[in-house]
Amino acid sequence: MKTRFILFALACFVLPACTPTAPTAAAETIRVQYTAAAIPWLADLNTCAGTTVVTSEQRAADFLDPTSVDLALRIGQPKELTSPAYQISTEDILVIVNSQNPSKTLTAEEVRGLFEGTIQTWQAINGSDAPVQVWVFTAGEDVQQVFEQNAMGGSPITTLARLATSPDEMSQAIANDVNAVGILTRHWKAGNVTEAFSVSTVPVLALVLAEPQGVVQEILACLQK
Repeated sequence: MKTRFILFALACFVLPACTPTAPTAAAETIRVQYTAAAIPWLADLNTCAGTTVVTSEQRAADFLDPTSVDLALRIGQPKELTSPAYQISTEDILVIVNSQNPSKTLTAEEVRGLFEGTIQTWQAINGSDAPVQVWVFTAGEDVQQVFEQNAMGGSPITTLARLATSPDEMSQAIANDVNAVGILTRHWKAGNVTEAFSVSTVPVLALVLAEPQGVVQEILACLQK
């Protein structure tokens, strides 16, 4: 009997299974929605989240639903703000042209004329009789909403405008066509495009359902630094 006890004790000393271990706590998870224009802030959000698991989903601004997630990121203030919003940064809305376009600078009046379609060629701006190709985003995107509010003054966008489905597609479209003009945020500006007009600077907002608590509060405080 004594021999069996000694063998059992030795087995427990050698085998880690005999040593009780504390259960591992499950990582906390937060749910995030974001617009395409807000993608540049996802890296900071994930850094601020630390060990918290972030599950994210991209949506157009009109389809963000702060009632179903912990945070929703967008640029510019929505027309109807029904939940708390916290500014975490700012973003510039730009009108861009191809770097080879002679019109490196546009006026507010020229921008409005180009996008409403009353200026259909570059003749009045840079002397070229080439037709203007306007590019925009869908009306549900935050960058498009900011542009229309601040640059168009209620004037409708020309029906000849082409739709870009993403900031990257917008950038590529302008970079590939010397006669094209479009809209982009400064964080997405890259490649063979140049800033021709600065529309406005708007807040980058984190929308929440209610006053933030716990890890959401900590993440927001980190993003605002």
